[in-house]
Amino acid sequence: MPTARTILILEDNDEHSGRMVEGKRTNSNLMKPILLTAAGNPENQDRGLVIHDGPRVLLCVADGAGGLSGGTEAANMAVEWVRQNVSLMSNADFCVEVLRKMDTAIANDPIAGETTCALAIVTPEEMFGASVGDSGIWLIPETGAHADLTRAQRRKPFIGSGSAWPVPYRHPTQGGTLLLATDGLFKYTSAEHIIGTSREHPSDVAAQRLIELVRYPSGTLPDDANVIVCPVFAGEAEASPSHL
Repeated sequence: MPTARTILILEDNDEHSGRMVEGKRTNSNLMKPILLTAAGNPENQDRGLVIHDGPRVLLCVADGAGGLSGGTEAANMAVEWVRQNVSLMSNADFCVEVLRKMDTAIANDPIAGETTCALAIVTPEEMFGASVGDSGIWLIPETGAHADLTRAQRRKPFIGSGSAWPVPYRHPTQGGTLLLATDGLFKYTSAEHIIGTSREHPSDVAAQRLIELVRYPSGTLPDDANVIVCPVFAGEAEASPSHL
C-alpha cells in the first residue's frame, strides 16, 4: 500500500514519500501543525510549507496543475517563493501582492507550468492570507458550522498563467482546527467526513485519517493529496470571515 508522509513542525515537503522532517521550533505554544502528503499519481505534484515565524505560523499548500508540463516545478517554485517572502506578509493585502509576483515569476520561468496556491498566516489574534485555484482553507471550530476561508477564490487562471487573480481573506483566530488541503482531499470526500475526522482526532491522527478518507480499497488514491492540520486556540472574539 502506498505510504503517506508525516511532517511535524517543518519547513517544507517534496515529492519523496516516507521521509519525516522536523523544522525549527519556537517558544510559541499557539500551534503545532501537521503536514501530510500522499501520492495518487506517478509523480506527486503537491507541495506544502509550514514555517514558524515568532508568534505566528505560516501555512501553504500548492498543487501543480495536471495535464500541463511543469506542474511539479511550478508547485516547487510557489512554496519557495512563499518561504523567501515570509517577512513581507504582514496582512492579507501583502499576501495578495506576494502571490501576484509569484504568478509573474512562474509564468516567466522556461520550465515551470501552473499551480494552485493557498496561503494562511495565523497569529494569536487573527488569521489571514490569500489563494488561487481549487486548494482550500477551512476553519473547523469545535462546534458549529465550519468557515471556508477560500470560498470566494477564483479557480482559474492558475498561478503561473501570468493572469492569476489572488483573493484575500481574514478571520479572527478562534478555537478549533485550521485545515489546508489540495483538491485531492476536498474533491473526493464529503464536508461531513472531513469535519468529523478533524474534530474527533488529534492533529497527527486526523491528518492520517483524512488521507484514508479518499483512499480506494486497493490502496491507491484518486489524486495526489496534501493536508495541513493545525490546532488553533481561541484568540479574539469570533466573527464571520471577511473577503477583501
